[in-house]
This record gives sequence, structure tokens and C-alpha cells, in this order.
Amino acid sequence: MKVQFFWHSFFRISFQGASFLVDPFIELPEGENTFKPCMKCPSDASKIKAVDFICISNEQFDHFDRKTVELISRRNRATVVGHESVLNELDIPQNLKHPAMIGDAFSLCDVKIEINNAHYPNSFYPLSYRFSKDGESLFFAGNTDLMDAFSEIKTDVAILPIGGSSTMDVIDAVRATKTMKPKYVIPMHYNSFPTIMADPDDFRSRIEKSILKTIPVVLKPGQDFRTK
Repeated sequence: MKVQFFWHSFFRISFQGASFLVDPFIELPEGENTFKPCMKCPSDASKIKAVDFICISNEQFDHFDRKTVELISRRNRATVVGHESVLNELDIPQNLKHPAMIGDAFSLCDVKIEINNAHYPNSFYPLSYRFSKDGESLFFAGNTDLMDAFSEIKTDVAILPIGGSSTMDVIDAVRATKTMKPKYVIPMHYNSFPTIMADPDDFRSRIEKSILKTIPVVLKPGQDFRTK
């Protein structure tokens, strides 16, 4: 399994024979002047290729860049997975839409996908995703606070928000890691906007100094990580 970090909460997750994008976000929507990003996504949507599926966790603009999703989906014939409220916003062929609800489990290109809850009151129907294939698994938390349900998540890799504000901060993300005990944990959703500033090295240090065997992996935009 290969994990590539674009920025914010935007990742590519690649298994043998299948490539998934989660929460693509490159450009602010037209007319959005409230939130000023601290940086720009280093990637261009036109250069993102070989995508099979796009998974959306919630409808907020920084997780659901509609124009980018439509562009990548049309160019790659990539199926978009998400709640119907999100899919209904997309101008793509109906056969490229795969509705998902909490509790669903299905396979795409031999990758098992389990749809889990997320606690994010600002969203209509927030989701988290667990991907698994060939004995490896990855949990993408999406936008969420700390939840008791994390005790039910068994995963090799966990991708968790650490920026605080309306999601977990560093302390809560450490608590979530201690609950799930993954082999690796990757922080996301921080330092891309002034309201979610956090120190990933603080997160890494807290994990390394704990009794956990979990290995923290801090990725810079554009970097990738392989589990094997």
C-alpha cells in the first residue's frame, strides 16, 4: 500500500490494481472569501492521473472541491463514492456515482471499503472510510472529533486530523491513536488555514514517547509513504 499526501486532507491511497483519491481539494470555490489558506496545494488537477475512485467524507469545500472532482472523474472515468447529498452536487454521469451510507461495506477493484461514522456537526452526513486489501488496511477519519467508536476500528494505518477547531487537536488525535493502536499514524488537516494551526512534530513526539508501538509518519505536501 502506498499513501501520497497532497495537502490538507487530500491523499492518494494506492493498492495493487486500484488507486483512490480521498477528499480532493485544490482550489477555493468561487466567491469564497471567508477562509484564506496559508498555502496552496502543490498539485494541479490536470496532472493527477491514473485514478480509479474518488472518496468524499463530507460536503465542506475543503474536502469536496467540486470542480476538481468533476475534472478528475471525467478524465479518468473515476467513480465517486460519497453520500447522496454530495453526489447530487456533481455534474458527472450517473454510472460514475456510488452512494455510501454509514454501515455500508462493499468492494471496488478487490478493495474492501467500510463506511464508518464521523462526528462533525458542521456537516450534514460526515463519513470516514476503512480500506483493506491483501491483509493491509487503512482508516481515513475525515473531519471528526474524538469518538468512542474508534475502539472498534482495527487498522494498520490511521490518517487523523490534528488541527483542532472543529476536529480533533493533537491531544485528541494521540488519544485516538492509543485507542486504535495502528502500526502507523499519519496526521492531516492542519496548518493549511489559520484556524487549524498545529505542530506535527509535537504529535510525533507524543506518540514516540508513549508506550505505543505505533510509528508516526509526518508527510510534507507531495511526499508519499509505503507500508512495505
